[in-house]
Amino acid sequence: MTQSRIDIFAQMAREQPDDAMISYGLASEYMKMERWNEAAEALRNVLRINKDYTAAYQLLGTALVNLGEREEAERAWTKGVSVAERTGAWKAKQHMEGLLAQLKTNQESVSDDNDTDSGFCAG
Repeated sequence: MTQSRIDIFAQMAREQPDDAMISYGLASEYMKMERWNEAAEALRNVLRINKDYTAAYQLLGTALVNLGEREEAERAWTKGVSVAERTGAWKAKQHMEGLLAQLKTNQESVSDDNDTDSGFCAG
């Protein structure tokens, strides 16, 4: 029986805990399986190893949104935009700026929906 990709990456990550590419590969596999907590943990490890890994900021924000942690996602993407500006990763910067704009638009929609209900009086 063959090992799953997650098992293979997890084993490699245990053997080489300071290899950002391996942790990123593990995180990517977790993302595919929608295992958001594990993905976020692996991505945080990537950023512990390499604070300039812009793709990790992108995925971390996505994992956090899926966990319902919108403010944390916004922080991850904002930091990612800053890193991308500094490192010249323009495509990653544009992508995260788009994700931030979408997140803010969705927050405004939620706020507008809540405002609609704010006049409701129970009792």
